[in-house]
Amino acid sequence: MFTTLRDNLAVAVAGIAVLALGTALVAQYVFGLAPCALCVWQRWPYVAALAVAALAFLLKGHARWWALAAAACFAATAGVGVFHAGVEQGLWQGLETCSGAGTPDSLDSLRAQVLGAQPARCDQIPFEFLGLSIAGWNAVYAGAAALVMLAVAATSRRSAA
Repeated sequence: MFTTLRDNLAVAVAGIAVLALGTALVAQYVFGLAPCALCVWQRWPYVAALAVAALAFLLKGHARWWALAAAACFAATAGVGVFHAGVEQGLWQGLETCSGAGTPDSLDSLRAQVLGAQPARCDQIPFEFLGLSIAGWNAVYAGAAALVMLAVAATSRRSAA
């Protein structure tokens, strides 16, 4: 069905991003795991990867460049995942908006405090599987995806369209 490396790459990048975003949304809306600020930050590079996939499918160009763009998106979310996992483990300080303490910095956080619903904290692990939090698993998944995209870029040489 897809005849070029670029088309196959676009489908693979979209699949990787949709699986990650779908998992995050199921965890949030089906299992009730409210995302913290860093959780939400980890989603944005996947949205960017979807845009890369769409552009790769629609525009002509070398598959190598699209693979590198996707690798950058996946590496970005892996980096945020590593940072988030470190905050959860107490290895370093998180963002002020993640601590759940102090003065509210937005109308939404003030509303949450007034209504008694505290925003999710970045320094607490709501779910763990095989010793890794969701942030840790995102770092592993996105890091592996970035490495795969780098391998595709390295082997595609000058494969056009």
